[in-house]
Amino acid sequence: MTTPQDAKAAIAGIFGRSAADYEQIGPEFFAPMGRELVRRAAPRAGERALDVGCGRGHCLFPLAEAVGPQGEALGLDLAPAMVEATAAQARARGLSQVKVRIGDAADPEVEPGSFDLVTAGFVIFFLPDPAAGVAAWARALRPGGRLAISTFVAQGVHEQVMKTIGRFIPRDGGDGPKRRVERFRSAEALTAVLVEGGFTGIEHRNVTFRTRFTGPDQWWRWIGSHGGRAALERLPADRLEEARAAAYEVMETARASDGALVLHTEARFTTARLPQSPS
Repeated sequence: MTTPQDAKAAIAGIFGRSAADYEQIGPEFFAPMGRELVRRAAPRAGERALDVGCGRGHCLFPLAEAVGPQGEALGLDLAPAMVEATAAQARARGLSQVKVRIGDAADPEVEPGSFDLVTAGFVIFFLPDPAAGVAAWARALRPGGRLAISTFVAQGVHEQVMKTIGRFIPRDGGDGPKRRVERFRSAEALTAVLVEGGFTGIEHRNVTFRTRFTGPDQWWRWIGSHGGRAALERLPADRLEEARAAAYEVMETARASDGALVLHTEARFTTARLPQSPS
């Protein structure tokens, strides 16, 4: 039986092994969505912002630029390699207001009521207990504090690609980290967990993004640069090339007139706030 601690260790391992390539393969995928999440979160100069599951900073860096040198942007991630890479990138950018440390998105060890804003870009479905995680984010916020999160609504051809790869993974191939994407496909499910956590003023906006790949080889490398790596690592060696060929066949359905492969991803951006005083 997989425990929450086992699941977290598996997630940290997958993203630790992905850290060097995360958002580095070629096309931007998470970065535009991170900028959109921060735009909708509307951070203000001088605020303190907490980004849980910060990865390589697709939300954290836009947050830091918005709060400015008088503010603070703290990023937490379970994977030490992600933390190290993101901290180095923050230094290279001269973002002194950025702090990055190892931390659990499900239970951030921060002073209660010490942040104006919490962001969570494509994180909530990784949490063993999303409701408990949302409650922990609420505790980190001051009264009237805001929350901004993103979730996937539809991932176009990529969903078909991953289902195709999944057919080649043995049922007894181990318990890799599994995203609970399906649980939060609907706005209603997300609203319910946020209300339970004490949030109000909940608003959802869906936006579709286009990611262009030069070809199936680049798309395949990209799968291994993020959470999709969990599926690739579970492929038996003797079925790897067969799985790759089948995935490439599906990818071809996304071929555009100029020869590029175009992935359309619909994401939901959700904002909410705490009441100014406890009810």
